[in-house]
Amino acid sequence: MKSYEELLSDIEEDMELMGSSHIVYHGEEDGIITDYDYLPSDSCTISIPLKELQEKIQLQMLYDKASSHTAEADNNAPKLAVVFPGIGYGPDKPFLYYAARLARNQGYQILNVSYGSLPENVKGDRAKMEQAFELALKHTEQFLQNVDWHSYGSILFISKSLGTIISSAYASRHDLTVKSILFTPLADTFSFSLAGSIAFHGTADPWAETNSIRELAAQKDVPLFLTQNANHSLETGDVQTDLSILKTTMDRVERFIINP
Repeated sequence: MKSYEELLSDIEEDMELMGSSHIVYHGEEDGIITDYDYLPSDSCTISIPLKELQEKIQLQMLYDKASSHTAEADNNAPKLAVVFPGIGYGPDKPFLYYAARLARNQGYQILNVSYGSLPENVKGDRAKMEQAFELALKHTEQFLQNVDWHSYGSILFISKSLGTIISSAYASRHDLTVKSILFTPLADTFSFSLAGSIAFHGTADPWAETNSIRELAAQKDVPLFLTQNANHSLETGDVQTDLSILKTTMDRVERFIINP
């Protein structure tokens, strides 16, 4: 199996010869691209333009780098996963609930942060959003004040929407080495160091403009997984499509949690 670097080198040469939109066929194993060829074969069955294949491999490289962010953690020490909800999207909602269950399956203790009462109708109101952030961060500091972070070998932050800002701000303020799962991050999330983070965004999210989130994620080397036509809940309105989105997302989340 070729390395990512070898595959990217081959793709660059092929794009110069045939153009970025030329269709090739690639193979995957457990979601990992293993090779590609000009014609379909037993091992290369998925058709894709060269440019998209290049972007897919680059995304996978960032994902692997983020996954290994805590590779030197003490595997014999306890592990803690902290869930940072959004406004109106609590730990009982699908993406936070199942991500936490996957973490628990890997031996993580689960801690669900509570923000208390926050301002309502904050969308589009910068002043209210800043007020909500300050209050949520204050409650988070109080909620987590007795956590002995140094007693844990691995720390995982799982967050949604406003919670992605809170989790990132908290990790930065306390200089914590964490792996972080960012569901539907907002632009302000990218104001902080996000090493060891992966992000998920829907292209129909009214809270965050896709091109902006894409650019901000690229600047911070955060692997960003886009879901076409999905809203701020990573849903499209079609039940079967939404179940498929949940399954695909949780597959990526599980691999991220399992990797060192």
